[in-house]
Amino acid sequence: MENQSLQIVSLRSGMEQQTDKGLNIRLRGGQHLALSGRSGSGKSSLLRVLAGLQPAQSGHFLWQQAVIQPENLRWWRQQFCYLPQSPVMGAETLGEAIRLPWKLKAANGGRPDDDTCHDCLRLLDLLHDLDKAVAELSGGEQQRVAIVRALLMERPLWLMDEPTSALDHTSRDKVMAVLAAKPLTCVSVSHDPHWLNSADQIVDMDASHG
Repeated sequence: MENQSLQIVSLRSGMEQQTDKGLNIRLRGGQHLALSGRSGSGKSSLLRVLAGLQPAQSGHFLWQQAVIQPENLRWWRQQFCYLPQSPVMGAETLGEAIRLPWKLKAANGGRPDDDTCHDCLRLLDLLHDLDKAVAELSGGEQQRVAIVRALLMERPLWLMDEPTSALDHTSRDKVMAVLAAKPLTCVSVSHDPHWLNSADQIVDMDASHG
C-alpha cells in the first residue's frame, strides 16, 4: 500500500502555537494519524489545509510521492473523503443525501443502487428507508450517514474532523470496527480517548512538532 502513503513536511496552517516548527509525519498506506489538543490549537485548520480548503502557512505534503500543489489539486481532491465536524447532507431525503456526490459529479464510478445503499446503511445500524427525511435524523445518525456516503465513494484516504462527536459509545465502536476492516489511510481530529487510542500515530497539537 506504498502508493497510499501520505508524507507531511514541516506543515503549518498558521493557527498553531508560535513556537511550532510544523508537522512532520510519514503515514504509510492503511495507517491512521489522529490529531489531538485543545480547541484553537490548529487541528481543524491543519485538516482543512490537507483538504485543499485553505493554504498552508509553510511546508508541504505528498500523496503517492507527489507534492500537492495548485496544479494537481483537482486530482488530489479525487483521492480523499473529507468529513467536517457538521455533516453536510445537502438533500431532503436519506437516499438523496447518500448519493449527493454522484449528483454533483464529484464521485467516480456508478451511482450506488438501492440495495447497495441499504447494505452499507446496515453496516452502521441505520435501518431507515431511503425516503426518510434528513430533517428527522438525529445528529448521530447524520454523522453515520456521512460515513456511509464516504464508504460508498471508495476513496483511499479519509480526512475526518471529530467523526464520533455525536455518537454514543455503541455507535462509535461500530464505526471504528467498520473502518478498521477497510484498507483506509486516515487523518482525524478527535478529543475522544478511545478513538485516539485506536490510531497508529497521535500528534498533540498543544506541543511543538519541531
